[in-house]
Amino acid sequence: MLVLEAKEAQELDRYEVIDGVVYDMTPPPSTAHQRASNRIYILFANHLRGKTCEAFHAPFGVWFNERDDEHVEPDITVVCDPSKIREKGCVGTPDLIVEVLSPNTAAKDRTVKLRRYQRAGVREYWIVDPVHKTVEVYRLEDNVFGKPDAYGEGDIIRVGIFEDLHVDLGEVFY
Repeated sequence: MLVLEAKEAQELDRYEVIDGVVYDMTPPPSTAHQRASNRIYILFANHLRGKTCEAFHAPFGVWFNERDDEHVEPDITVVCDPSKIREKGCVGTPDLIVEVLSPNTAAKDRTVKLRRYQRAGVREYWIVDPVHKTVEVYRLEDNVFGKPDAYGEGDIIRVGIFEDLHVDLGEVFY
């Protein structure tokens, strides 16, 4: 993970700005990362077809505040308020965010992004580890992410923001 000054970021193809710090998003993710991300996205997108909520797969930008350039590119973003969807991405707080760990981003996903997503009011945050085949699910309660629920390869996750959606990790980590 490379941290840069704002003027250096303009030379990057993809970057995030979190709390005024620019993070380089290279190198590209691994095959295991992409498999896990794609499989979760497909499960969400199929479930949400024809509903108000919509799932987006990276690269898809999220700006928590329309007035600044701070933005993130989660691996999967679920937005249930259509007014937040703009041409450039989501402007406002998404309902659910999934980050799939990569060696270069794991520390940022577990600390910087976790704090930023909590502060923004993201209702549910998943951290997926494709190497160890685990998922940690953080749910916002009283404006704080509590202790995460931990799931492994054979488990089924009930998505907290959708009572009728369950994700079988056997369909994600095969």
